[in-house]
Amino acid sequence: MEANTLPLPGAQVMSQQTEIEMVNLTIDDKPVTVPKGTFVLYAAQQAGIAIPNFCQYPDLRPFGACRTCMVEIVTKRSSMDISCSTPVSEGMKVYTKSQKVVEAQRFAVEALLVDHPVDCPICDKSGECDLQNHAYTTRVRVNNPLARPKMSWEYETLSESVMIKRDRCVLCGRCVRVCDELVGSTALAWARRGYASYIDAAFGEDLKQSPCVSCGLCIEVCPVGALLNTSYHDTARAWFLKRVDTICTFCGVGCNMQIHVEEGSGRIKRIMADSEKGVNGQQLCARGFFGYEFVQEEDRLTEPLVRKNGELVPTTWREAFGIVAERLSGYHGSQFAGIAGAHNTNEENYLFGKLVRGVMGSNNLDHDAGAGRGVRALGLREVFGSDAAMNSFVDIFENSRAVLIIGSNLSASHPVFSYRLQTAVRRRGIKLIVASPTPVPLSQIAELNLQYREGAEADLLNGMAAIIAQRGIAAEGFLRDRVDGVGEWSDAAQGYSLEAVASSTGVPAEMLERAAILWATGGAGEEGRGEEGLFPPAAIVYSNALSLRDGGERIDYGAAALALLTGNVGRPGAGVNSLKVANNGQGALDMGCAPFLLPGELSVEDAGARERLQQVWGLDRQLEPEPGLSLEEMTRGVERGQIRAMYVMGSNPAEASPNPGRTRDALSRLQFLVVQDMFLTPTAQLADVVLPACSWAEKDGTFTNAERRIQRVNKALNSVGQSLPDWTILTQLLERMGYGRLYRRSEDILDEIASVVPKYAGITPLRLEREGTVVRQRPGKVYRNPSVDQIGRLGVQWPADTEDPSGTGVLYADGFPDGRARLIPVPFGTRAPLGDGVYKSTIYTSLYHQGTGTMTGRCPTLVSLHEHGAADSSPERGRGVGMLTGPLLRQSGYSTGQLTDI
Repeated sequence: MEANTLPLPGAQVMSQQTEIEMVNLTIDDKPVTVPKGTFVLYAAQQAGIAIPNFCQYPDLRPFGACRTCMVEIVTKRSSMDISCSTPVSEGMKVYTKSQKVVEAQRFAVEALLVDHPVDCPICDKSGECDLQNHAYTTRVRVNNPLARPKMSWEYETLSESVMIKRDRCVLCGRCVRVCDELVGSTALAWARRGYASYIDAAFGEDLKQSPCVSCGLCIEVCPVGALLNTSYHDTARAWFLKRVDTICTFCGVGCNMQIHVEEGSGRIKRIMADSEKGVNGQQLCARGFFGYEFVQEEDRLTEPLVRKNGELVPTTWREAFGIVAERLSGYHGSQFAGIAGAHNTNEENYLFGKLVRGVMGSNNLDHDAGAGRGVRALGLREVFGSDAAMNSFVDIFENSRAVLIIGSNLSASHPVFSYRLQTAVRRRGIKLIVASPTPVPLSQIAELNLQYREGAEADLLNGMAAIIAQRGIAAEGFLRDRVDGVGEWSDAAQGYSLEAVASSTGVPAEMLERAAILWATGGAGEEGRGEEGLFPPAAIVYSNALSLRDGGERIDYGAAALALLTGNVGRPGAGVNSLKVANNGQGALDMGCAPFLLPGELSVEDAGARERLQQVWGLDRQLEPEPGLSLEEMTRGVERGQIRAMYVMGSNPAEASPNPGRTRDALSRLQFLVVQDMFLTPTAQLADVVLPACSWAEKDGTFTNAERRIQRVNKALNSVGQSLPDWTILTQLLERMGYGRLYRRSEDILDEIASVVPKYAGITPLRLEREGTVVRQRPGKVYRNPSVDQIGRLGVQWPADTEDPSGTGVLYADGFPDGRARLIPVPFGTRAPLGDGVYKSTIYTSLYHQGTGTMTGRCPTLVSLHEHGAADSSPERGRGVGMLTGPLLRQSGYSTGQLTDI
């Protein structure tokens, strides 16, 4: 290793580069060493030297519009340059405080103040405005020599979510550029020219008639108060807000966010994000940005309810706990069932499993894993030992050369993942293949679109795998060393002729063959095999709800076959990535909220695992060794009289079920039903006892997102009324049932989880809050080289018991849990049943509505966007990012332009 390189041991594997060339320079005579290609502005920031700027943004290509970041650079000659787009060079000398620099920076800021209104006292941005700060630091003159009569604009509402005050705009272009480069929406544009320029909705239309997805990023990056959040406008000021870091409560991406709470009223005023924290940076989706309003809705449950004379009436916690403890004592074993919540924390789901299994002696435990269905025992778990996503999100963005998305509208189910993927496709040239029964937003930027017949996913995937085998481009060495069942699978693959697969799926044979080769070779072609016998890496991504349908395990088998045949397992940029739908769907599974699994995805039939759990839980009896009933089987269990009592936490099966009428009828037959929730949902209305629970903003804990990243949730608000965190309710109920006060803080439960679940070993709140080193492309920070960043609240990807404090970014790099993976053959022509409602959760789903709407349906902004024509990512609604309707091209979508270097 050369002396002037930076080794990157233990860095999050988001770039395969292991060493970064470094450059030495001085800034204001202070020695600075930064990666080659770093722009001067960021080199100065690293040295603790602030340079005023407006238009720069680390994840955007340099723009150089505002000219406020001028510095003096001395190499062979002295020159004035903009620091945001000037890369450092060896021996460079930079001065940020010379007389020429001070005058240039002051001139630039004074020019921006010519038309800017002096309305700071009533501006939402006051106290956190870059123009305010730069006007102070550059010492602008009271009598601006550039002054002339100001151009004035009134407030204008562009949509339910965005307002604009154009005379405040400094024309930095951040909003237009993030909308294009980072979201792909192209909903904002420049209008007019010269000093008459302003920002507007594309083609001057209402944002609701544009591809805007209401993600709020344009508002977040605006350095002044030009673009405004309609929900926040004129309701608070920055200096009265307490900022609390936490994790989003909606989808499986697990975005970091800051809850901004007004200290006087104790109410949430807005949600923001930080570009230097978490896997999402500053990006959120509409649900993340506006989806906090349900927390403050008036119909929140504020006290326990019990059924008396057929009516639910308020009661005390003491009476409610007494009734629940007494009544539950009459139902043990198979008579009892529990439904956990995929939006609850790990700590709460772990305790819920302890109640159901340890106290009630039942394995009838499940949760809504997606589309109103429970966890499946078959599928990826049979092949690999787990059904968790194999590779981190940013590893896919940084290292994949080809990505296959099947049967999933990720722009609605996992929005921020889709936004970042479109950027990677356009910036890095990833070969994107989208397979779907109908076009979805990402179809517009795909290299290939495979529009297949509904229910034909298994034939399509297994058919592509058969093509790969028949073309002789399989990774024979990988199969020999790491995979069983190759012979049986090869025999079954003989039934997948190209013509038969084309006939079954409706995809032309030529396109099928092209897609199989494109994905298998990572876009390199059949001659592009590397030294180890492998092609460039390729990944498969889909919503886990797709394989929850009857026979859905065949989809998993097909995806696994594609990955194993090509050696795309256990390497950066590859993997089968079945993304859990809910924010803690992966965590619910990790905590054993499945009828056949104990915490840690250990089988209930594993005697050793049961014995260890019995010891930790202090049980004086044996845990049941037989798997219990799944979510769907519970309904039938009630109908046949087996299940007589049920406890539902944070779930709404009466509406979420594929057959809600039958489920409601079954719930009404129970002898005793306890529901623990924030609202009186249709399920809660059937209960004998209703226990009021806190929202995610009112408690501490952890979530585990769809890439296995364990992240910290922090309390931002006090509880509403008498509501309690779910873990507190369960702790007090266990105490009432004779188990003592076991936990006083959520951290106590996390400690126990770390001792019980091997994958979570070593997890502590402090470790989850730590900074981690991330290596990735950030074109606004480093030119044509990876950027090395310290990212806060990075969390830990399980398995966590590794030397790398960030955990395990790529699963199975060192082997499989059972030693070898197993190819499972699928007979040709095994179509999934139609009309089962799965596509409502995977494709025909809305950006502004999630699940049964228990939370999103109580967010007025989201409801308004959903009901009044805002752009959506649902094909059913016909427009939004990437959606084109018939001959009308008004709804332009993902920008298809390549994001080339400057």
